[in-house]
Amino acid sequence: MEVVPIILQCFNRIEYTMQVLSSFKNHLLYPHEVIVIDNGSTDGTVEYLKMMKELCFIDYLILNSENKGIAEPKNQGLEIVAEITKNKTIKYVVITDNDIAVPFIRDSDAGCVLSKLVQLLDNSPHIGMCGVDLSRDNAPSYQEWWWRLRQHSMSTPTFAEIAIGFWFSIIRYEYFQDFKFIGESSYGKIDESLRNYITLQKKTKIGLLKGVSVFENGKYKETSPRLGVHLGWTEDFGKYPDYVKMKKQERAKAEQAWKEKNRKW
Repeated sequence: MEVVPIILQCFNRIEYTMQVLSSFKNHLLYPHEVIVIDNGSTDGTVEYLKMMKELCFIDYLILNSENKGIAEPKNQGLEIVAEITKNKTIKYVVITDNDIAVPFIRDSDAGCVLSKLVQLLDNSPHIGMCGVDLSRDNAPSYQEWWWRLRQHSMSTPTFAEIAIGFWFSIIRYEYFQDFKFIGESSYGKIDESLRNYITLQKKTKIGLLKGVSVFENGKYKETSPRLGVHLGWTEDFGKYPDYVKMKKQERAKAEQAWKEKNRKW
C-alpha cells in the first residue's frame, strides 16, 4: 500500500494547529498518515494533540519537553517515516508548518489537493518539491515581489516555479536518503537548506500547485486557482510579537553561521 506521510511541527499557536488539522481531516482523500511533533508548547496544544491522537486525527505523535528548534523535529518525523516504509510504500513525504491550511479540491476523479500533488510529481520528474498556492488576502505588503517572480510553465500549466517554505510541500522521499536537516540556530534557513539541496544537488525544480486544469471540448482551457491559507502570515505580528522577534533574531544567527561555514545547503 502506498501512503504519503505528512510531517507537521507545532509550537504554541493552538488556534492555527486546530484549523490545520481540521483542513487535513476535511480536505484530504489520498492515503496519508499524519505525524505531529510538538516542540514543548505551553498554551494547551499538548492536551489538544493528545485528544486528536485519540480521535485518530493524528497517526503518530511526538511530544518534546523543550523547543528543539525547527530542524531536529523534522528529523524526528523522518525517523518515523523510515519505520513506516517497513510495511508501506512511500515515494513522497509532505512537510508543513502548523499555520498552513490546505485548499479544498474535488473533481470528477475524486481528487484532492494531495492527490493532485502526487499526480504532478508522478508526471513531472523535473519537479522535486511542490507546495500549495496561498491566498494573497492576508499576505504582508512586503511580500508583493514574491508573486511577480513566479515562473509559469507552458508545459506544466498547473505548476509555478518559485522559492517556497514548508507550505504543505510534497518532496521526493528518495532525497532524504542523503539529506538531513541541520540547524545553525533555533529558527532560520532550514527551508532554504532543503531548497538549495534540491536545486543544486538534485537539479530539480521547486514551486507551487497553482490549481486544477479546466478543459473545454477535450482541450486545456485554463488553470482554476485553489488556494491554501497562511494563517500566521500577517497575524503573527499582532498576536505573537515575541515569537516574530525570536524568529528574526535566530535567523540572523543562522545567516551568520552559514557565511562563516560557507554553507550551500
